[in-house]
Amino acid sequence: MRMRRRVSQTFSIIIIPAICFAVTFYFGYAGIFGERGLNAWNETRTELVIANHELDVIRAKREALQHRISLLDDKAIDPDLLEEVARAVLLETRQGEVAVPRPKP
Repeated sequence: MRMRRRVSQTFSIIIIPAICFAVTFYFGYAGIFGERGLNAWNETRTELVIANHELDVIRAKREALQHRISLLDDKAIDPDLLEEVARAVLLETRQGEVAVPRPKP
């Protein structure tokens, strides 16, 4: 009887703190290295900064294209843009100019 009680006391003295330590370690590890931990949060922030930069570049290109489209309006075509497009398409040059065709991207 005494032996059983002693084993049970020793067991409770050792097991309960061990279980608490294991649970604390599990949640601490998951909080730092887990799928939604601090490391994943930092990686997500970095990806967000890169994506925002790419979005800014794409918006700038879109605004430039919209500006060129607005210059090609049916009512009033911009003469400089018309000349630029005609030269690119026809490879026409003025006296003393040389046209070098470029491959299309």
